Amino acid sequence: MSHHVVILGGSYGGIAAMRRLSKYPELKITLIDQHPYHFLQTEGYELISSNTSFEETIVSLPSLCANFENVTFQHRTVDSINPQKKVILLPDGNCTYDTLIIALGSVTKRFKCDTTVYNYSSGAKSLRGALRLNQFFQDELYKRLESAKQAKENFNIIIGGAGLSGVEIAAGMQHFFNRYYRTNTLSCATLHIHLIASRETVLNGMHPHIIKIATKRLKKLRVKVHTQSRIASIDKHEAVLTNESKIPFDFMIFAGGTTSTPCLETFNVEKNKKGQIVVDKYLRSKTYDNIYVIGDAAAFINKRGKPLPPTAQTAIQSGEIAANNLIRSLHNKPLKQANMHIKGIAIALGGKYAAIDLGFIHFHGYPAYLVKKLIERLYKWPLWWLASKGFTKINSCEI
Repeated sequence: MSHHVVILGGSYGGIAAMRRLSKYPELKITLIDQHPYHFLQTEGYELISSNTSFEETIVSLPSLCANFENVTFQHRTVDSINPQKKVILLPDGNCTYDTLIIALGSVTKRFKCDTTVYNYSSGAKSLRGALRLNQFFQDELYKRLESAKQAKENFNIIIGGAGLSGVEIAAGMQHFFNRYYRTNTLSCATLHIHLIASRETVLNGMHPHIIKIATKRLKKLRVKVHTQSRIASIDKHEAVLTNESKIPFDFMIFAGGTTSTPCLETFNVEKNKKGQIVVDKYLRSKTYDNIYVIGDAAAFINKRGKPLPPTAQTAIQSGEIAANNLIRSLHNKPLKQANMHIKGIAIALGGKYAAIDLGFIHFHGYPAYLVKKLIERLYKWPLWWLASKGFTKINSCEI
């Protein structure tokens, strides 16, 4: 009887685990995701600023999974997990497992008062959020192009959070607006992007040289950065900061943090303050040996005991480590400790400009942009190739 592995989530970590496990025909693998695609979030910010197209940011999960004889994809939403009975509760039925890999990622953490601003606010982690933002900005630019009166009116966008996501969105959007207004001979002085940084600088915790590069770039693009401030409250279309300053806004983007997906809120295991599941040194839940947790859903620490940031890199590494340990456990071999680390960080800073931090070297500008694009393509092109093969396989079976 085959061993059934269920993977919840088809993003960076889930796909990495699935591809590794698919090499073992004795395993039966089920990949479950609420979306039929893998969203390439590292390129999603370019979608928001219209620097890439919709199809460039997704990989079809049904087509990808069709390449592997022992992998089945289910396009379904997870309601909850019953670890005692080894059951995944779904809206239209249940799914049992022998070993579970949780790769559900995280969702944008939004303000408690978000219900009052929902119609003019958005997160940016999902494809839906990115498309919503892109459509909103396109509509706004169209209005200004058609109406000379509206073109002269102030338009303010607030981005809450100045980490990687916030900085990339701010730089990408401001560059897009600047280019748009130049080509349409309109004044861009009426459009303002406000980036709210809770610490004394943007990209807090990163290398000082990278912070300096990003700060200089944002200033050149004319992004208005508010440091050492948080959004204390929202009153209709006005944000009140903790330093008591007030910023009227037309749209708000949440980029200040993440939290666990709703189906994990009732999952009774040890978690950190962000709702991430605490794992052991082999990436298993500390409560259940047959449950591995990877990607943004897990709380990772490095060798020095410091938290690792949730990135595509750590998600992919954790997926491969969890898969390898799962195989080792089935073959009665000792498990290997996780040793994840950030190999480097690439930051998009609007247009064909980026910054690269490799630890031992830092560079920026167009060369860094080219390196970033190369890294992204080396990841997605093999997946696209597999998905195209899977699509052909699916269609041949239907004939």
